Amino acid sequence: MKLFQLLVCAAVLSACVSGASADEKGQKGKKKQAAPSATSRFVAGMDLTAEQKTKISAIDKEFAEKVQALNKKRSEIVSRDQMKAQREATQAAKDAGKSAGELRKAGQDAMNLTPEQKEKLTALQCEQTELNGKIVEALKKVLTPEQQEKLPQQRKGKDGGNKKNKGKKKKAE
Repeated sequence: MKLFQLLVCAAVLSACVSGASADEKGQKGKKKQAAPSATSRFVAGMDLTAEQKTKISAIDKEFAEKVQALNKKRSEIVSRDQMKAQREATQAAKDAGKSAGELRKAGQDAMNLTPEQKEKLTALQCEQTELNGKIVEALKKVLTPEQQEKLPQQRKGKDGGNKKNKGKKKKAE
């Protein structure tokens, strides 16, 4: 009887191990989608020389950790369902021929963010804008003047360029 139980346990264990290795083989067959590089959206569509590609790859490595940290912070603030709703609403607005501002608004509205999430995302966007500025500055050292013209222009933060705040003094007490 004990021999029978031992054989059954061995068969079950063998089935589990072979099932796990089959799962691993299935995962190996699928390519994991690589995260976009720090510079990919800035240089997309540009004709780059081999030397520029090498230098831009170094820039990607330099900023990769910071980009990942910001992406992690975003995923801690916004749920997967909210991100999915944003993507779907943005795509629907894009398919309808809406403007960039309308795309952004449709995505924001679909997320149904709490006031706390909005506050955290605003702070995160400021960090992202600052990092983007550093990436663009690094790219300018590698790109030709013609290529530099295709880079996005730096925008000031919400308070930095806001005319409503100019001339107003904060109340001291």
